[in-house]
Order: sequence, then structure tokens, then C-alpha cells
Amino acid sequence: MKRNMLKVVAASLAGAMLLTACGGSSSATQTTAAAGDSTETSAAAEAGSTGGEKVITMAQTGDWDTFMPMNTTNAGADNVIELMFDRLMVINTDGTFAPRLADSWETNEAQDKITYHLNENAKWQDGEPVTAEDVVYSAQVASSSEFNYLRRIRMQYFAGTDETGCETGTDSVEVKALDDHTVEFTLKTPMDPAIIYALVNRDFFIMPKHLLSNISDADLVNDAFWQNPVGSGPCIFDSMESGVSIEFKANKDYYLGAPDFDRLVFKKVQSSNLLSGLMSGDIDVLSGNSQIPLADWEAAKNTQGIVTKSVPTFAYQYMAMNTSRDYLTEDVRHAISLAINRQVIVDQLLQGEARIAIGPLAEDHPYFDEKLLPIEYDPEKAKSMLEAAGWDSNRELDVQVSTGNEVREKSAILIQQDLQKIGIKTKIQTLDFPTLLTNARNGDYDLCFIGSSGSVDPSESVPNVTAGYMNNFAQLSDPTLGEIGESGAKEITFEARKKIYDQYQEELFKQMPMAFLYHTNDLFAYSDKLENVREGALDYNINKNVWEWKVNK
Repeated sequence: MKRNMLKVVAASLAGAMLLTACGGSSSATQTTAAAGDSTETSAAAEAGSTGGEKVITMAQTGDWDTFMPMNTTNAGADNVIELMFDRLMVINTDGTFAPRLADSWETNEAQDKITYHLNENAKWQDGEPVTAEDVVYSAQVASSSEFNYLRRIRMQYFAGTDETGCETGTDSVEVKALDDHTVEFTLKTPMDPAIIYALVNRDFFIMPKHLLSNISDADLVNDAFWQNPVGSGPCIFDSMESGVSIEFKANKDYYLGAPDFDRLVFKKVQSSNLLSGLMSGDIDVLSGNSQIPLADWEAAKNTQGIVTKSVPTFAYQYMAMNTSRDYLTEDVRHAISLAINRQVIVDQLLQGEARIAIGPLAEDHPYFDEKLLPIEYDPEKAKSMLEAAGWDSNRELDVQVSTGNEVREKSAILIQQDLQKIGIKTKIQTLDFPTLLTNARNGDYDLCFIGSSGSVDPSESVPNVTAGYMNNFAQLSDPTLGEIGESGAKEITFEARKKIYDQYQEELFKQMPMAFLYHTNDLFAYSDKLENVREGALDYNINKNVWEWKVNK
């Protein structure tokens, strides 16, 4: 729906702004930068030759698929989007929360309302103030029945939405502006607000109502606005060479502080070239979901001029098992899990820069269920379970793994060898990640490798084991796990939630729809010409504080 019938002149001004804001028209989104893994785009090279600008180059190994914040589940896109747009708060590595667009926030005594107080100096990059109405508009789009927000299930906690997060009536989601800089979210039931802080705000970027509300929700994702987006973040979009690089100008009017650089070049680089790029000075810092390859980690740590940090995270890798296959019974799935030597994967492939996993929560997670310990590796027991289950030793399982992730590919080979020892034949198929994701969602596989960013909140994994959810890769039809997990959101104390999520983890272990493998460390690196770089943060490590960076040389 169109939420605001703007006057013709206002619409014309907005249209003109799309053509002029952020350094160019939509036709300028393809630059003449060199293709491939070039170390500098043309504008950056020109800036370097004139010697007047401070240019920072950020590299990532993956693609970005859109600039529209609510049209992606791609961490690579999140890295780009968060430079241009703001979320309400930042999630720190230790699980605490810090201000971004919101200066402060609180809940009412009943814990069924969350009130955010926005930074009164925040402005859109066209000079208009950011207001509570922008937050309301963004919530309405996120829950709109006319637009499929890919992470919409996170909206389910708010009054006026159904169990999928979709509005139950026109603009029914109960988010309202109390004044220009105060916005109130009403929850369906009293709950621990950390669920909202950790999960909803991770993906919830604020969009400009004054530029978008005259566009129907159904048409919003394809609008020309996203070719030249206007955000409120620290970087202003300038130009893009599709699949190669994006150039930004520093937003010198950013309300949290002007970045200490003039331009930021964001580019795609092969992982094997990250260290050499840092060493040569062609790369200054890595994006959130990219890290130094393990093969280069020791060299990176011993290279002068490079700052390295191994940051334990709650992110995890797992092998999904297609529960809709009648031959992958619960006992067979347990046997597969028992046969996997996780410690070998961590020690050999990850050089010890990870912890073995038995579920979505790491042992140091505050909600981890100690009853799941010790994590068993017992191939003889696994072999006996297979025989008792009547396993057909002639059957060959289809194992799918995405290309470009060396650890996953090598993990698949090690697990193939583990399974062979207990009498399970496998055939590994390597696919590009979008194809693997489609196959996983459609259930066209036996075993496949997937990862998740994890979260400080224990409910992060619940949608992925909820019957009917698109990322229910294991094809679970039993609603039990989803129901237990969601019931934890209705409790408002740690103790009550801990009891429920212990039950959730035990049921997840019992059903064994995934063989959880390991929790990763972020192998983060950046040039020592930068200071004040946030070295690690939860949820994709995309909370890059670029406005606080100090560029020394």
C-alpha cells in the first residue's frame, strides 16, 4: 500500500533526489573500474594520484545481492547496507548492547512495551531529520502483507502481527511515534526484551519514509531508489561496479561523528588474496563476514603492519540432515553424529581456532545446557546403531557443500571418511551457495553444510527448526521444536527462559535434525594505519564503527 499520498511537487522532489543524491544518477552505478580482483577502483586510484583524499579499502570474499535492507538474508549484503543505513542499536562481542540510532531505550514495568529514544541529531543524507515516523514506516514495511520481508519472522513478537510476522490488518503492527524522537513498540506478551535487542535489531534497518512512502509496498523492492540509496549511515553511496566494488563518500555530517576518511572502497576479493592485499596496502580492513584463511593466519600474525585478532563467536557450522527422507531416521541421524570426529576438524582444518559443537549454543553461552556434555565421538556405537536400524549398506547419500568455503569442503571430505568407517557411502557434490540454498529449502539433498551467525539470544536457531519456515533446511514437519523454542520468548526472566531452552536443546539433540560441528572464531585483520577498530562483534560482525576509526597514515 501507499502509506502517504504525497503532493505531486513532493513526489517530484523525491524523484529528483533519487537522481542527484549520493554522487550520481542511477545510470552512474556502473563505473569504469577494472574488473576482477583489482586492488583499487578507478576513483580510488585517481584519489591516490592527487594525494588529497584519505581512502580506506574494505574487502570481503562474498557477494552482495541488494541494497534494499529488507530484501536479503545475505551477510555480505548486510555488510554493505550497514554502512549506508542505521539500526537502532549495536550488539557488542560480550552480548551487551550499545547505542546507534537510539540513544537509549527502556521497557515498561509489565515488559510488554519497548520505548526507544532516537538521537535528535540524526539526519538522512539529503539533510532531512530522522524521526520516529521513519522507524514506524520501516516496521510497517517489514510486516506488510504486500511485501515479503525475508526475515519477517522476527516481527512476530510485535502486537498486530501473526505467527509469521505478517500484519493482521492494514498497518496493524503496533509501533507508534510518541513524538519526533520517541518510538514505542508493543509486544504481544510480556517477554525478555533481549530477544528484540539481539534478534530483531540485528536485521532491522531504518528506511526514509519521506522518500519511500509514496511507493507501494509491492513495488518497493524494485524501485530505482535502491540504485542510488539515501540512508542515514556513516557512508554515502557513490558508485558501483556490479560484483566487483562499491565506492562510498564519507558522511561528514554523520550524527555519531564524521569519519576520518574521505572515501571508502568496498570490494570483493578472493580469500587467497586477503593477506597479500593487507601486506601491500591495497586492503586496509576486512568486512564482517570475511576473514584471513587459516593457511595464512600464522603469517598474518607475524607480519609487521597488520593487526590480528582471533575472536571467539557464537557462530556455528552444521550438517543438515533431510528428515523427510524415510531412510534418515532418528537413529540413523544419531549414528551419523556419533561418527563425526569434530575434534579432528577443529585441530586439523581450523588450527584450534574453534570449539566443537553439539548444538546451536556454545559451551560458554549463558544458555548452554550442561547436560549435553560430554560431546560424544564413538564410531563403534554408531556402527551398532546403524546395524540395529537396518541400514542398507548399498545406499549412497548425497552430500552437498558450497564452493568457495575451503573448511566446509575439507570438512565434507573428513566426514565422508568418518561415515565410510561405519558403513555409510556418500557422494560429495559441490555447488555454488545460491543453488545449495535452493536445494536445502526444497529438500533436494540428503546431507548439506550450512552455517549460522548465532546470537547472544538462545532463540536464534528456533526458526530454522520450525515447520513451514523457509530456512527449515532439515525439512522438519514435527512442530515440537518450534513450539518449545517460541515458548521461551514468553518468559521474562533468565531463570525461566533457561529452563525452557534447556528443554529445547535436549529435544533438538533427541531429534538430531542437524549434526552440529563447530563454533568458529573470527580471524580478523586490519592495517595498523587504523585505530579504534571494533575487532569483534556478534551477529555477522557487521557492527563496523567506521565513524570512530582514526586514519594515521
